[in-house]
Amino acid sequence: MNEPYPLLLERRLSRRLWGGSQMADYLGIEDAGGDEPLAESWQVYEGNEIRNGEFAGRTLAEVAHATGAWLLGTASLSRYGTKVPLLAKFIDAAKPLSIQVHPDDEYARRFEPTTGHLGKAEAWYIISCAPGAQVVWGFQGEMSEGRVRQAVADGDLERYLKRVRVAPGDVIYNPVGTVHAIGAGILLFEIQQASDLTYRLYDYGRRDAQGRERELHLEQALAVMNYDEGGMPKVMSLDIEVGRRLLVESEHFGMEAVEPQGRRLRLGTSPASLEILTVTNGRIELGHPTGALELATGTSVVLPAALGEYRLEGEGQILRCYVPVV
Repeated sequence: MNEPYPLLLERRLSRRLWGGSQMADYLGIEDAGGDEPLAESWQVYEGNEIRNGEFAGRTLAEVAHATGAWLLGTASLSRYGTKVPLLAKFIDAAKPLSIQVHPDDEYARRFEPTTGHLGKAEAWYIISCAPGAQVVWGFQGEMSEGRVRQAVADGDLERYLKRVRVAPGDVIYNPVGTVHAIGAGILLFEIQQASDLTYRLYDYGRRDAQGRERELHLEQALAVMNYDEGGMPKVMSLDIEVGRRLLVESEHFGMEAVEPQGRRLRLGTSPASLEILTVTNGRIELGHPTGALELATGTSVVLPAALGEYRLEGEGQILRCYVPVV
């Protein structure tokens, strides 16, 4: 195995009935069209294929199994084994997503073992949105299983939900068990645990391109959701140093905003965790021990834990995500 280097991945695009028209332009790609609009770009996922360097043609999961802590880091390896612990994506919602909730790790292990998924805590960074755009986050007041069940049966669950207006630059943290949904007119970046376990409570009676209503998962959702009003959905940032702000710090992941703005910022990976860098706007040069990469808006790169020191310079913003030591 040669020196560690930044890994560029083939993104995985998906189409959904709620997708928008911004994704292709934002990523700088051609949209060949389909039954439904582009909705998600899975930027970093264990099934994505690496397209540069020594590991080109292999999936991120294959390299994680082969290299262990070299790629993943000691903190991730001790908690999750050789599973890639994080998933990073862009979401373009022209229409609201379903009202949904995600389980924690214990529930995923007990009741969804064949999926191989973790629980699903997640955070959103709002890139752009229509005026007045909102997200759903929790309930307006204390609820109970019986009240939620009845509201779903009556088709009026929406009146019990808390709606929060968002603006570009806002950060929303969704702990496991939080009832939530992305509203219409929002383009965002999402960092989450490596999981696709989503339990839909309500989907507005919509039908897919084949005319079928999408499946709901009422019993699973009722088993994992938090019924209280919860705290504040928006997370306030904390300045770390010039050009760096801490956006989210949870037991599952950390996320920083890094803005060189003409400066040369020197950073470094920790032996404890890999890093995911995603450019949300502008162009950033990533310098590392064996070379340099020019990263444009919409580009993500994985830095192995063993990489060590690197530098960022240019004009724009990068979101830096990692697994914290807990």
